[in-house]
Amino acid sequence: MQSDEGTISTPGAAAPGGSAHQGRRGFDVLFLLQQFSTEAERYADQVRRRFGLAHKDVHALNEVMQANRAGRPIRAGDIARRLVLSGSATTTVIKRLVAAGHLVRAVDPRDRREVSLQATQHAYRSGRRMFSAMGEEVLAVLDDCTDEEIDVLRRRLPQLTEAVHRAGQRAGEGPREDGATQGAPVPPGTAPGGPEAAARTA
Repeated sequence: MQSDEGTISTPGAAAPGGSAHQGRRGFDVLFLLQQFSTEAERYADQVRRRFGLAHKDVHALNEVMQANRAGRPIRAGDIARRLVLSGSATTTVIKRLVAAGHLVRAVDPRDRREVSLQATQHAYRSGRRMFSAMGEEVLAVLDDCTDEEIDVLRRRLPQLTEAVHRAGQRAGEGPREDGATQGAPVPPGTAPGGPEAAARTA
């Protein structure tokens, strides 16, 4: 969902009621980043439906793949924390991905009492098919960039990603807008749109 600032058509234009950050250098870049993020999310939604994946399935699979590439173990609890899911919802997502052949459970070699998650070759093949079109389009734009521009993106994008991660942590620590206690489980059927919407987003 876009903020009020993000719905303004002219980058850097005054948001309704003003903004504490208005006038800061790079303020207009926030709009550009938000537009990129929105389009990337729309793309992911389109392809996940074609592959029969739920919204949280894609995010969970991405978390597992990132951990696997980094050589670090990832468990169900890690998925729950990263995606802000309950234990039962996390179990449902993992079972769905295992049944579809995207994940396998494996004993963690570092601690044989723990079960780690591994993405399968089927998952990597599906991922390549899902995101090949976006990769081609984005790489075509990057082909036109200079080495200096690529270096700037390579250095700054991880910093911006980490900044958004920190912002998410700060936002999660604040009071809930609906008046509920922060971190308390939402009763079944009270998610926006009712129980059907809650099931779709699991």
